[in-house]
Amino acid sequence: MSHIKIQCAGCKKVHQIDAKEIDFEQVDSDERQMGVEITYEGNIEIQCDCGKTIEVSHLFWEYPEGVENHQETNVDGGIVVENTL
Repeated sequence: MSHIKIQCAGCKKVHQIDAKEIDFEQVDSDERQMGVEITYEGNIEIQCDCGKTIEVSHLFWEYPEGVENHQETNVDGGIVVENTL
C-alpha cells in the first residue's frame, strides 16, 4: 500500500500515513499541448506523542489527464523518511 513515513523533528518518532488517510482535491488545472494538466493537493496533520504537531502537504500532477507525472511532499515539524505514494 502507498504511504509516507514522517519522522518527528522533536522526538524522532516515525509516523506512517497511508494514502487512503489523505483526502485529495483538485486545486488547479491548465490547458497544455497534450490536454489538461490537473494539480491535486492533500493535507493532513499529525499530533505526535511528544506534543509536536506535524503538518504534511502532498501534491501531485496529472499530465496528460489520468497519468501522474510529478509529485511533491512538504512537511512542517518533521522530515520525510520514506515516500511510496
